[in-house]
Amino acid sequence: MLREPMIYGRPIEQQHEPINEEIYQDLCLVGVYNRQEPPTMEKRDFVIKELVDTENNYVDVLSKLTNNFVMRLVTYMRPQDHEIIFYKISELYDVHQDFNKALSRMRYDMSVKLSLIFMQWKEKFLVYGPYCANLTKAINTLQELCDNNEEFNKIVEFHEKKANNGKFKLRDVLSVPMQRILKYHLLLEKLIENTDMTHEEYIDLKRAREAMIDVAGYINEAARDKEHLDVISNLQENITEWSAGKDVNLSDYGRLIKDGEIKFKAHDDQKTKNRYVFIFDKCILICKQLKGQQFAFRDLINIAEFHIDEAHNRAILNREARWSYNFHLVKNDNVTAYTFFVRSIELKDQMIKAISDALDNIRPTAFKRSTHNFELQTFKNPEQCQYCSKYLKGLIFQGYRCLTCKIVVHKCCLANSGRCGSSVSLSSMSSSSPSPQNININDDDAALRSKLWFVGEMDRDTAQRVLDRRENGTFLVRIRPKNNEADKYALSLKTDHTVKHMKICSKMDAGEKKFFLSWSKFFNSIEDLIINYQMYSLKENFERLGENTKLRWPYKQIYATVIRKFNPQDHFQVALREGTRIVLLGKEGYRDGWWKGKTDLNEVGYFPSSFVREESEVKFD
Repeated sequence: MLREPMIYGRPIEQQHEPINEEIYQDLCLVGVYNRQEPPTMEKRDFVIKELVDTENNYVDVLSKLTNNFVMRLVTYMRPQDHEIIFYKISELYDVHQDFNKALSRMRYDMSVKLSLIFMQWKEKFLVYGPYCANLTKAINTLQELCDNNEEFNKIVEFHEKKANNGKFKLRDVLSVPMQRILKYHLLLEKLIENTDMTHEEYIDLKRAREAMIDVAGYINEAARDKEHLDVISNLQENITEWSAGKDVNLSDYGRLIKDGEIKFKAHDDQKTKNRYVFIFDKCILICKQLKGQQFAFRDLINIAEFHIDEAHNRAILNREARWSYNFHLVKNDNVTAYTFFVRSIELKDQMIKAISDALDNIRPTAFKRSTHNFELQTFKNPEQCQYCSKYLKGLIFQGYRCLTCKIVVHKCCLANSGRCGSSVSLSSMSSSSPSPQNININDDDAALRSKLWFVGEMDRDTAQRVLDRRENGTFLVRIRPKNNEADKYALSLKTDHTVKHMKICSKMDAGEKKFFLSWSKFFNSIEDLIINYQMYSLKENFERLGENTKLRWPYKQIYATVIRKFNPQDHFQVALREGTRIVLLGKEGYRDGWWKGKTDLNEVGYFPSSFVREESEVKFD
């Protein structure tokens, strides 16, 4: 749903200057690499130390920003300007003081897990969304005050010298928080690269990195959409003769996708008029262009009520070529229609695509396969997708809410949103094989929703029945009906031509929940447990099982078509031949962006997800 924003025929440009990386390094990396460290430190220990030391320096930056500027300048400016320039600084300071204390505990408490700290602070870091969205306005307001008031400018310079000997300007320091929050996933990536795959925290570190990537995406899109909203607000201020209603804001119609000069004719009016159109997510704004960037309002068309009837134009190479390219916008009741004339075939294609994209956002094809009553909406507060648990990005029409059961999903997750009136469920199972009757997944199971081996609630008999006809090594994780909440999960596996059922136990250890099949090994999550027993035998838990008893085939499998050839680089990877069909077996356990699958040659291994295109679910007879 993200497109390059346009303004009056050209892309929106970044309004603030690129942030100077040297300033961040000077403020946050000072002294980090100058200290003598024990020669026995491992590479991953150096990365952790870098994270902790730079965090301590960053908190010092926030402290100086608060004490030397936020508190000192409050009497020299209007309250509204002070609020704009130092927006959310105090909240950032509070969040990072606590975050820094949590990181510091790792120095003396070995039970403290870095990954868990990041997961606990994930939601708190969302304060960076509004901070970064306001950053351009903050810097511009500060610059305007300094330019227009020499006395105020001297006061700012005085405090800059007091804080850092005048080395950094206040406007530069205001940009440091945005740089810091966008460093966390990179530091975690560096830590993962220096952590052995068998390390107990390896999977959780990958999960923490994904969480920080999710947060970074949320922040970046919030900043981008804020600039877009400013452009839309500026546009509305430049429109005269506005008659769509004084309480109607253009931002209510979504992003500005495309704009351009056209000739326009309503089919009940034979006169062709020169017009300038702005295509938004939910409307087409039709104006008369005045001098400069001024426009006069003429009409507002609700895109949802129309469809495109594309005229097939031949290329014309003479003078008559101008405005010879056209298409029709027809009301769905076929009573009203408009013809749009444009200068070139390229502009025609661009406008048709913009309107088609807008219609697809309002009524995606996935709606036809869903029982939900979804509506594209703008959400004021952070929302997580009910299916993938990632944040909806941006500030404008971020996703869809079902008006009936109220679940919220991304556009790309609509197809997996389950039935309306119940919690998210897996995609429909094969009608030719026994199916679980009530596959409900509550919010506690969010991390398992997208796993091919998770089926939600299913009793033992149903699991026995659905696995009986599958090959050895097929497995599923289910929620046991009438369970006690502590041990509600079970693992069912087809092995040696019989189905085995194993309760997944859990216990609290130093404040953290651990999962296990037996006392021989404990895991931080069910996902970690499954990944482990895909590589290692279950015999360590159950003596009667064979030495080679592993979890091989997830209950749900998906066909995919190879769209690019891939040559493996190690023994974990598998070769892909373009145009062949493979079976997806999993999307976790190796590297981010890599999936596991079985080729048409029955070879199993990992490959980059971008090399295949998902198709349909495998149907088992």
